[in-house]
Amino acid sequence: MGVDYNKLRNTVLEKMNKGKSGDVGNELRKVFEKIDPSEFQIFGEIMKDAILVDPAMFSEKAYILFDKMMRARKADKLAEFERFFVQNFCKLPGEEFAVIADGWVETGKSVIKGQVFVSDHRIIATGVQEAKKARVSGGGVFAFLSLIQLGSYMYNKSIMEQITKGITDSGYQMVNYGVLYPIRGGYNIEQEAKGFRATQNDRVNFQVDVPYTNKKGQQEIADIDVSVVINIKDPEIQAKLDKIESIVRAHAKPT
Repeated sequence: MGVDYNKLRNTVLEKMNKGKSGDVGNELRKVFEKIDPSEFQIFGEIMKDAILVDPAMFSEKAYILFDKMMRARKADKLAEFERFFVQNFCKLPGEEFAVIADGWVETGKSVIKGQVFVSDHRIIATGVQEAKKARVSGGGVFAFLSLIQLGSYMYNKSIMEQITKGITDSGYQMVNYGVLYPIRGGYNIEQEAKGFRATQNDRVNFQVDVPYTNKKGQQEIADIDVSVVINIKDPEIQAKLDKIESIVRAHAKPT
């Protein structure tokens, strides 16, 4: 018996409107385990609608539960869905992803592993992130770190506000999925071989300044060390690293 998508949509939206985002993650998880790629479109539409009810609540609860359960049980299927969902539901107007790869993003000792999407506007990293010892500076470090737990909507919102200036109007609704990193204004850009037994470059490193609002409502700036890492088993790893580096350099902070 197939999935009753009308029922799923009604259940998910009802629970989101009641503030039961954790239940939404579980409902999506149960259905996702049953479907095949031909159903990614309708499933993605329902997920998008759930996100737009309350992006912050979805990111902090439903997304975490859904991602952790599916990455543990059906990692390959989740990766395939993420590629479909981000490209079909999360793009900014005119945005194209120049690099899509299995990999992760590190900020100091904070890591988010899953898929990496790189465009001229931003980097999206999917997966669950824990902010342990991410190296940031510029004041208010701990207040800033509290924002970058996985899918933190306030962190993503801060990044998105920078990214979308001049691209969208004030009424634009972000379909928030994964964790965002700015790609414009980078500096100290380099490739590096650092992974376990790495004999070739496996990452692009750069620093970028991120303005944010602390708990007192004051504007501060944190500079973040970002490393975009491509899975060393990717046969196109060097070409992808070169492309990422070229994009970051094209939008680098003026010297």
